[in-house]
Amino acid sequence: MATPCVMCLAPASKQCSGCRSFWYCTRECQRKHWVNHKHECGQVKNAPQHPEDLAEQERQFHTVTEIVRKHRETAKNKNVWVTRFGDKMYEDLDDARMLPGIKDKLDDHETAGRNEAALNMLFSAAEGVGRAKTLAYFEQMKCNAAQEETTSPAPAA
Repeated sequence: MATPCVMCLAPASKQCSGCRSFWYCTRECQRKHWVNHKHECGQVKNAPQHPEDLAEQERQFHTVTEIVRKHRETAKNKNVWVTRFGDKMYEDLDDARMLPGIKDKLDDHETAGRNEAALNMLFSAAEGVGRAKTLAYFEQMKCNAAQEETTSPAPAA
């Protein structure tokens, strides 16, 4: 399965040349993402240095995702989402608004006075965008670690 574009989730073939952490299907999607990404591009160097730390972060992400999934199965109120924090959440909300079909549906719900339904749709879409970006981040970090292992010189005997 191809890595999804961080903007529209279509199969991606282009990668950010600065940090190599994000994938895009077209130059247009890359330009749209750059508005937010330019502030963090290159900060991947500040990411967890030890594979165990990365594995623990990924395990925690999957644990939280599973807790929310189980909650939705049994709870009366299903308005619980897994989102990224701070500016990344706003980025995901903006990206979700641009997904094919979402903007039109949001406009339809808002004009019909169904703002709660519009918010539910938007946060559900943002959760999907954030999940795709988070999973892409973990995969990229694993690839970077594997690449470093193969290019690092062997320790002296």
